[in-house]
Amino acid sequence: MVLAANAVAAPTIDIRAQTQLALDKVQLRGEGVAEVAGLLSDRLTGDGLGGQTIKIRVNGQQVTATTQPDGTFRAVVAVVPGPQPIELDFTGGALLEASTQTTVTDPSRSPVTLSIFVDPLSEGPDPHIRVTGTADGKEARLDVALEIGSTTDDTLKPLRRIATGTDFVLSRADAGGPGTRRIRATFPGDETRQSATTEVTLEITAPTTTTMKLSSTELAYEDELVVTGSVTDADGKPVARAAVTLVTGDRRLAQGATTTDGTYRFEVEAEVIGQGPFGLKVLADPGSSYVKASEAVPVVVRIAPPQPVPVSYTIAAFIATLGAAVGFFLARAKPWNKLRKTAPAAEVPANKGEIEQVTGGLVTNKPTVMSTLRRPNDEGFSGVVRDTVRSRPVPEAVVRLLFGDLEREVRTAEDGSFVLERLAPGEWKAEVAAPGHVTERFGVSIPHRGELRDVRIDLVPVRERVFQLYRRAAEPALPEPRLWGVWSPRQIVDHVRSKRQSPALAELTDFVEEIYFSPRLAPETVLPQASERVEQAMRERTRAA
Repeated sequence: MVLAANAVAAPTIDIRAQTQLALDKVQLRGEGVAEVAGLLSDRLTGDGLGGQTIKIRVNGQQVTATTQPDGTFRAVVAVVPGPQPIELDFTGGALLEASTQTTVTDPSRSPVTLSIFVDPLSEGPDPHIRVTGTADGKEARLDVALEIGSTTDDTLKPLRRIATGTDFVLSRADAGGPGTRRIRATFPGDETRQSATTEVTLEITAPTTTTMKLSSTELAYEDELVVTGSVTDADGKPVARAAVTLVTGDRRLAQGATTTDGTYRFEVEAEVIGQGPFGLKVLADPGSSYVKASEAVPVVVRIAPPQPVPVSYTIAAFIATLGAAVGFFLARAKPWNKLRKTAPAAEVPANKGEIEQVTGGLVTNKPTVMSTLRRPNDEGFSGVVRDTVRSRPVPEAVVRLLFGDLEREVRTAEDGSFVLERLAPGEWKAEVAAPGHVTERFGVSIPHRGELRDVRIDLVPVRERVFQLYRRAAEPALPEPRLWGVWSPRQIVDHVRSKRQSPALAELTDFVEEIYFSPRLAPETVLPQASERVEQAMRERTRAA
C-alpha cells in the first residue's frame, strides 16, 4: 500500500523596512515654475533608497520623480504666488513601507538650507557642535531653535536657541546621559526666507573607571590569589553586567561580569599564573558603544617557586589512590543492588537548561610540544573567519592589523581564509569586520610559536546579538523562562506580541522582528538603538510593577 500526502510549504514572512521622506528645497526657476528637491531614506540606517517613485502634489496637480542611487529626487512643478502645501508621497514596495510628508512653504521666498556638524575630534562625553545656514545658496546668519531626544522616541525637548555659524558644547547632562541622541535644528522662516529644518544623530559617550585590589602581591606557588574591584561610570555610578577579564600580558586568567553594584571578584590559583613576577590588570567592557571600556592600573605580583612534596604526602596520596580504585570497582559492580528491590521508574525531569549566549572572538591554535621549546620565531598570522551561529565561512571579511603607523589589511577568500606574512615584531591591534556581523577586536603578539597559525575568528551576526539583547525584555512575558531555549525566535516574537505589552515593549518587538527576520543585513550601528530600546522597555516594566 502506498500512502500519499500533500506537502505544505512553510509560510514566507516579509519584513518591510521603514522609510522617511524629507523635503530639501522648493525654489522658483521661472514665472509660475518651481523646482522641488528631496530625499527618500531608510529610517533605521539613514541610507538613501534609489530607484523608487515619488509623487509630488501641488495645488491639485501631480508629478512624479525617480530617486537617484543616493535617494535624492528632483522635479519641476507649476506653482502659484504665495504659501501653498507641498505633498510628498511614497507608496512603498515589496520590502519598503510607505511614507508621506506635507510642508507649507512660499516658493517665492529664498530657500534655506541648514546643516549640523559635529567635530570628529570632540566626539565623546561633550562634543562640539556647529549649525550652519545658507539662504538662496549664500551663507546667512539665522536664529535657529535646537531640540534633542532619543532615537527611539519621536518626542523632542527644547535644548537652546543659537545663531548659525557659532559653536556650542553639548554636555552629557543636557543630552540626558550617554546614548544615541537626535538633534534637530529649525528655522521658522521670515518675510523673505523659507522655513527649514535638519536633523543629525550622534553618540554621547561616558568613560568608566576600573579599580583592582589583590589579596597579596607575594604568593607561594601553592596559594590562591583573590582579585576584587569595581567598575563605575564618569558620574561615580556602578556599571552592572560589565564583562571583566583578568589578564597578564596576552594571557587571560579569568573572566566574569560585574554584579548589580558594579563589583567583581576573581579567585585564581597561583600555579595557573606561573612562577616569577607577573603584571596583572583587569579589563572592563560594559558591552555598550556609548559606555566606554577601561582597564585597571597594572600591579606586579610575584609567585615563589614550588616547594618539594614530603614523602608522607606521597604515601598518603598512594593510599588515597588505592581507595579510589576500590571504590570505582565497587561502584561499577554495585553488589548492594542485589539486596534491595528495584525501584519504580521515576518521571524524567524537564530540561531546565537555558539557551547559550552566542559569543565571538579569536580561537588560537594549540602549538606542538616541540614548538613550545623553541623561541618565538613565526612572523605570520593566518586562519579562517566564520559565522559563529551557522559555522559557515565569511567571505570578503576585512582583517586589519595596526601597529603604530603600520597597517596591514586583507580580505578573506570564499572559504573565509586569510594569510598575513612578514609582520613586524610587536603588539598589533587586530580588527575583523564583515557586513551584518559584530566587529571583533583583539591583540596579536608577533613573533609567536605557532598559536597564531590556522586560527579561527568567530563573528556574531548583528541580528543574533539584537535577539540576545531582546531576551531581557521578552523572557518575563513567556509562560516559563526555560522556554527561551526551547521555542524558536518566531514563536517567541509572536507570543510576546499576543500579550498585553507596554508601548516600549511593543516598539521593541517590532524593531527586533524587522532586524532578525528581514532578508537585509542589519548594520552594526543598530546595536546602540537596540540596547536603548531594551532599557526603555525594562524601565516601563519597573514603573508598572
